Amino acid sequence: MRRSSLALLSVLLVAALIVPSAATAASIATLKARLEELKADTAKAGRQYMKAYWALEETDVRLARTNKRIRKTEKELVAAKRRLNRRANNIYRREELELFGFLVGARSYEEFVTRLDFMSRLGTADAEPVAEVKTLRRRLLAERKKLRADRKRKARNTAALKAQRNRLQTRLAAREAEFRRVRSALNASRAGGMLPSGVAAMPGANGMVFPVLGSYYYSNTWGASRSGGRRRHQGTDIMARRGTPVVAVTSGSVSSKSGGLGGRTIWLSGSNGWLFYYAHLDSWVVRSGHVRAGQVIGTVGSTGNAAGGSPHLHFQMHPHGGGPVNPYPYLRQME
Repeated sequence: MRRSSLALLSVLLVAALIVPSAATAASIATLKARLEELKADTAKAGRQYMKAYWALEETDVRLARTNKRIRKTEKELVAAKRRLNRRANNIYRREELELFGFLVGARSYEEFVTRLDFMSRLGTADAEPVAEVKTLRRRLLAERKKLRADRKRKARNTAALKAQRNRLQTRLAAREAEFRRVRSALNASRAGGMLPSGVAAMPGANGMVFPVLGSYYYSNTWGASRSGGRRRHQGTDIMARRGTPVVAVTSGSVSSKSGGLGGRTIWLSGSNGWLFYYAHLDSWVVRSGHVRAGQVIGTVGSTGNAAGGSPHLHFQMHPHGGGPVNPYPYLRQME
C-alpha cells in the first residue's frame, strides 16, 4: 500500500513539473507566431525601402563612374589639342615652304608623282590628330549628357527613398506597442516569470539574445553588392525606429568608437570568444566595460554612411574573433 502511495506521489510530482513546462513551451510558440505576424505586416514596406535604397546606391555608383570618365576624357582632349596645335604650327611656320620646295624640286614627272603621293600620306597623318580631337569632343558631349540624366535619376531615387523610408517607419510605429507587449510576454515566459535585474531580454534557442528591442524588419542581405560591387555586405541590417534599444547578444565586454562608415559603433567581445559589431547607433548606453546578455547598450540610429536613410542596426558576427559570418540564420534562432 505504501509503495503504491509513493508511486502515485511520484507520478503527481512529475506531472506537476511537466505541465508548466509544456504550458510555457506552448505560450512561447504562440508568442513567436504572433511576432511573425507582426513582422509580416512590415515586410512589404521593408522590401520596398530596400529596393529604393539599392536603386539610389547604384545611381550614385553610375554618377561616380561617369564623372571619372569625364575627367579622363577632358585630360585626353587637352593633350590631343596640344598635339594638333603643335602640328599646325609646324605646317604653317616651317614645313609649308620646305614641302613646296620638295615637290617642285623633282627632276622628272615620275619623281613628282612619287613626291606628291608621299605628301598626301603626310596629309593623312595630319588628319589623324584632327579626327582624334573631334572624337574626344563627341565622347565628352555624350558623357556630359549621361551625367545630366544620372543626376535627374538620382533626384527621383532620392525622393523615392525618402518616401519609402517614411512609409517603413510609419508601419514600424503602428506595430510598436503590440510588438513590445508580445516581446515582453515572450521574455517573461523564457525567464520563467520575471527577468533578472538589469536584463531587458532573454536568449533565444541558440543561447543568444536578439539585439533589437521593439518593432523591426530585416532580410538576408549577406554578400549583397555595395558601391557597385567594390565591396560586399558582411552583416545584417535590422530596420527599426530611431531610439529603439539595442542589447548585448551575450555577456562580455564592450568598447565604443565614433567615425567612419559605421558612425557610432560598439564592439562586443563575448564571453563565448565571439566578436559582435553594432554600427550606425544613435547613442550609447554603455561605452565600455562588462555587460550581461540582454543588457541595453545603445539605441538604433543612422550615423555614419547611413545618414539620410532609414534608421537601422548593422549587425556583424565574428566567431572566435575570425572573419565575419552571415548573421541571418543566427538572428532567426535568437527571436
